[in-house]
Amino acid sequence: MDCYICGGEMQKIKKDVEATWKGRTIVFRGMDAWVCEACGEQAYEPEDVRLMQGLIQGTLNRREYPEVMNVEEVADLLRVSNQTVYNLVKSGQLPGTKVGREWRFFRAQILALIKGENYFEQAVGLEAREVEGNAISANNTETIQRHLAGMGS
Repeated sequence: MDCYICGGEMQKIKKDVEATWKGRTIVFRGMDAWVCEACGEQAYEPEDVRLMQGLIQGTLNRREYPEVMNVEEVADLLRVSNQTVYNLVKSGQLPGTKVGREWRFFRAQILALIKGENYFEQAVGLEAREVEGNAISANNTETIQRHLAGMGS
């Protein structure tokens, strides 16, 4: 293959390609590249360029979720309906806090749920605060037992 810049001979090699777009850098390892021995110009196969562009666009279009999320954001992250989020909260499978009439969720706890990590240790620790001395209230004890039972299923 001849270089389209200087007419020199181009050799096909494997190389790492670094692409920066809108302040983000992505490194593609082991890409096929045509490199001119005379001027150093690089060219890539059209399907490889389409692949790199698609991956870059997918990365840029990825939604960033806030630290504290609402029902719609959790549903979008989990790829479920809003009603499913409400059902998971009601069953105790999804940790959430009601602020006024709205539910709020910590992103870290939702991501832990997706990864299968035990986020209930944190939730139970917050729920098991002291009431009237060293005792835990009956309501809190019941809540803890319900969460622990849900963990086993």
